[in-house]
Amino acid sequence: MGLKLETNIRQITLGPELVRSNGMRAAIYAVLFLALFFLFYGNVTPTRYNYQVGDIALEDIKAPSDAINTSETEQRKQEALRQVKKVFYLDPTVEEKALADITLLFDTVEKLKANQSLDRKQKMEELQRIPVPVKEEVLDKLLNTSPNQLSRIRYETNRFVSQFLSKEFSEESMSAARTVLDSQLVSLDLEMDARLVVRDLVLVTLRPNTVYDAKQTEELKEKKLREVQEAWIFKGDLIVRKGEQITAEKMGLLRDLKLLAEQPNYRIYVGLASLLLFALAIIEVYLHVTRSRLANNNNLLLLLCLVVLVTASIMKIVSLGVPLNMQAIGYLAPLAMGTMLLTILFDTSLAIAGAIVFALFAGLLYDFKFEYMFVGIVSSLAGIFAVARVKHRHVIMRAAFVIAGVNLLAIATMHSLLAAATFTWNGLLQALLFGLINGLLCGILTIGLLPFFESLFGILTPISLLELSNPNHPLLKKLLMEAPGTYHHSLIVGNLAETAAEIVGGDPLLCRVGGYFHDVGKSRRPIFFIENQNGRENPHDKVAPSLSHLIITSHVRDGVEMQEQHRLPKPIRDICEQHHGTTVLWYFYNKALELDKNSNLNIDDFRYPGPKPKTKEAAIIMLCDSVEAAVRSMSRPTPNRIEAVIRKIIKDRLNDGQLDECDLTLKDLDKIAEALMKSLNGIYHARIEYPDPPAVAQ
Repeated sequence: MGLKLETNIRQITLGPELVRSNGMRAAIYAVLFLALFFLFYGNVTPTRYNYQVGDIALEDIKAPSDAINTSETEQRKQEALRQVKKVFYLDPTVEEKALADITLLFDTVEKLKANQSLDRKQKMEELQRIPVPVKEEVLDKLLNTSPNQLSRIRYETNRFVSQFLSKEFSEESMSAARTVLDSQLVSLDLEMDARLVVRDLVLVTLRPNTVYDAKQTEELKEKKLREVQEAWIFKGDLIVRKGEQITAEKMGLLRDLKLLAEQPNYRIYVGLASLLLFALAIIEVYLHVTRSRLANNNNLLLLLCLVVLVTASIMKIVSLGVPLNMQAIGYLAPLAMGTMLLTILFDTSLAIAGAIVFALFAGLLYDFKFEYMFVGIVSSLAGIFAVARVKHRHVIMRAAFVIAGVNLLAIATMHSLLAAATFTWNGLLQALLFGLINGLLCGILTIGLLPFFESLFGILTPISLLELSNPNHPLLKKLLMEAPGTYHHSLIVGNLAETAAEIVGGDPLLCRVGGYFHDVGKSRRPIFFIENQNGRENPHDKVAPSLSHLIITSHVRDGVEMQEQHRLPKPIRDICEQHHGTTVLWYFYNKALELDKNSNLNIDDFRYPGPKPKTKEAAIIMLCDSVEAAVRSMSRPTPNRIEAVIRKIIKDRLNDGQLDECDLTLKDLDKIAEALMKSLNGIYHARIEYPDPPAVAQ
């Protein structure tokens, strides 16, 4: 006996103009997006504080995520820059210019020494035009030095200048140059005055020959900066202890972690919005690529979005345990509940797409830890396949145990991959316990929520259809007790319709159950229907044909009312309302003509009120109902006669326009005829009349 949960919930149904409206579709997605955004907002944005330097912390503040410690990193960079020395390059033109100046000086001295027409003053004026700041007494010594001595001074001066300027020489090098020069002059085979002249000439000629290389210096700095290791604040680090004073350094750390109220982190908002849009895109693209019935039915889309939102909300509630340092709390998130609901309410392929979306949600809620996302997807798939062909509610609890078992295996696998430093037996046991509870929780929540969604949106699942087919249903029991002939007829119609639906792609289970309930209205006046008279007098013989028409057609209205009272789903009520369409009650129309041949009867006054069948299932019930009644009334049913009756009824319904509003094709009708012939030949085949046995002698 299956478990059945009764609900008294007002059904949600969008109007016909909204069911296919693109605007309504966009509005549904927009509401879901906003709901999910505010649901997950707190999980991706940390608590912000309004502290100032000098305030006292009212609670412990820990780093909610990894972040760069900008202050310490900047200190490391400055230290690295201090280690970089400026780069200089040697300018060879400095040496060339110095030697050229010395050459010019000595050439001029030699020229002036040879010119006896100039006095000392004129010679000094000429020498001072040379761009070498030589003292006047040194110039005097040069003019009064012998040619050999002058040549020797010239040579030594050139040698010392080349010695110093052939390599890098800076302002800082001058002191060392003097020391080197003085030590080397002592060993020269020159008179003291000549040595001093050489010394003075060298010192006034020397100048820095290095040029600052700004470009290469900057490249070295950049290289050094790239080598600097950034200082990090790691998730979980204690930043400020409760009761501790907020220092400038602590404020810097809070700023690095973007934990100050003055620092809105728009990047996180954009990231969250992008991920949610990606998740919704997965759903919408899937619906259109697979040409799902949800692609053009906003009522079903609303149900899908509600399942997604409810699942996300329960996952959010579970995530509230994260601050309690429950390390394995993510294993408790019931992703499989959502996918089981999607499987039962829709189909397995949509549920698989849902598993991907729910795994993204798990990432948002549980720090994108791979182990939670992996176990969530695995358990979701286990739930999908465990209820793929569910027909009874107790199977959902069996699926819960399957999910629990799969969770244990997946969790054990994840923990076996953990690094030795992070693995603990206590952590594993806690994770396994949560995985076990998760499976059972998924089963309980699915059983509890499924009737809610079924009633709220009028969804017929295989489970609810099979529960309705139970012979103990009050309407079927009433039909059996008060109209047994109709009850037997309904069972046959249900089975015929189920077979036909399987062939033409309808819903076989809906056809079977719709067949069982299509004539329940006859239980109010059973004696007026021939299958319940059992040889008794026909009450229609005593009433006018017009009244008989009203009595017969009223069983449709009565059936719909009774089904509404017992809260049967709308698809079942629609079948009851449409299974006669607007067909004519020919027997009573002809009877009325016979009674008054001169009257102008309107044939439409003897039609059922309709509407015509709108779905394959309603049309199949119409055909099976008419065919079964016609074949049952045959005195000698043979295969040929049965086929003729079936094809005539189908042709009459087609010509009368009764099938204009459903999506059955001519090919479908031919397949239905073949299926009905096969089934009815098995039920109503001609039987051999066996003679009575001879009387036994006394």
